Amino acid sequence: MNRRARVVAVLVALGIGLGLAALPGCATTGSPLPRQARPLPPADGVAAPARPGAAAGSAGPSSTPGQPGPSAQPCIARASVPPLAALPPPGARGSRIEAIRRYGYLRVGVTTVAPPFGSMNWRTMEVEGFDPAIAGEIAGAILGDPELVQFRAVDTRDREALVADGTVDIVTGTMTMTCARKERVRFSGVYYEAAMRILVPAGAGLRTVGDLAGRPVCSSQGSTSFEKIANLVRGPGRPIAVNRVGIVDCLAALQRGEVDAVATDDTILAGMRAEDATVTVLGPEAFDGVLGPAGRAGLDEPYGVAIGRTDLAPGLSPAEAAANRAADDAFVAFVNRVLLDMMTGPTWNRLHTRYLRDVLRVPGVPPNAIQPNWPDGVLVTGGGS
Repeated sequence: MNRRARVVAVLVALGIGLGLAALPGCATTGSPLPRQARPLPPADGVAAPARPGAAAGSAGPSSTPGQPGPSAQPCIARASVPPLAALPPPGARGSRIEAIRRYGYLRVGVTTVAPPFGSMNWRTMEVEGFDPAIAGEIAGAILGDPELVQFRAVDTRDREALVADGTVDIVTGTMTMTCARKERVRFSGVYYEAAMRILVPAGAGLRTVGDLAGRPVCSSQGSTSFEKIANLVRGPGRPIAVNRVGIVDCLAALQRGEVDAVATDDTILAGMRAEDATVTVLGPEAFDGVLGPAGRAGLDEPYGVAIGRTDLAPGLSPAEAAANRAADDAFVAFVNRVLLDMMTGPTWNRLHTRYLRDVLRVPGVPPNAIQPNWPDGVLVTGGGS
């Protein structure tokens, strides 16, 4: 029986969206559930597994550049497994993808408070943005329909755990690729190059990181930006790194005067600037003179699609762990093929134009333009954010 394409959103811990006070009430007692919150019955009576188990018969490379493993090379944060030469037919895509096809939808963790990358549209009651659109393209490649997605709202501190324990199949939620995170999750190649920046009140006279010496600068819990601010400047001239649960909480703290600045990805700060005309984003020159040997490259925040490492499941034999690792490799290689097709075709630029161009005010540059051998993680001279 043909099933009508539907999208399901598990709206967990949504938090308060930017500009929420200006929006009308989003629900009343007795109102019907929004389309994305209605239950989606599993295909053929197969329930979504809590965690993929040992895999067998999966194709894919056994060593993963930039990923942990028995034969792994030294970690390169941006690196991932090579994409498949072409998308194989259903039934020949490895156990991870076949499990998704059996239960009929892709489970995706997304942020709902970081427009234009991910937000909840309270008028349509649907998740939208660049990251959900990326997830839809992956779902379309696996299931033949980009709307067969079950979205789960996540915040910065939860993303890694939810994909690592198998609660979601992937996370597309402004998640920066780092070697530390690769100890628990796998990453696709980079699908967007972001960079850390600082948001300050307009007209406050704050133009450099040095101007923030001894002042509280807020980042979200579990974020790379918090780590960078905490270690950005040594000695008495350093800002005071503080955190809140979510980055929207940091914006609220700035508006209340509890902190003097917000540090996070330029992509997220651009959304804040679009919502609040009283703030401004400092450019990369604000960090000159205080950065370490990596220079401005240390501000880079490359986004990757996060995928759980099933080879870390407890109680596996060495053979089972190796089979799971091969299944994970096959899943990542499949996702990388989808992303590369998006970047070499019109899709990536189309999504950038639709969701990002007017807010970020920067031209769209697909990551493979600065990684000629994407996704090996090696940038061309002058590449990066």
